[in-house]
Amino acid sequence: MFVKEKGYDEFLAQKIAKGLAQLEAGQGIPLEQAKALVQATIEETAKDLADFEREVAYA
Repeated sequence: MFVKEKGYDEFLAQKIAKGLAQLEAGQGIPLEQAKALVQATIEETAKDLADFEREVAYA
């Protein structure tokens, strides 16, 4: 059984309305751009981790 907190539906409706208003105002970024930013962050983190592991192995 799913139990919702009191006022959750109103909270969710406000968040959705705010998000739609921001999109209409031109705020935010396209999905493809967001995916590219996330992918770049993942690749940079993977490189940093590999560099760290290499340094620790030879320390």
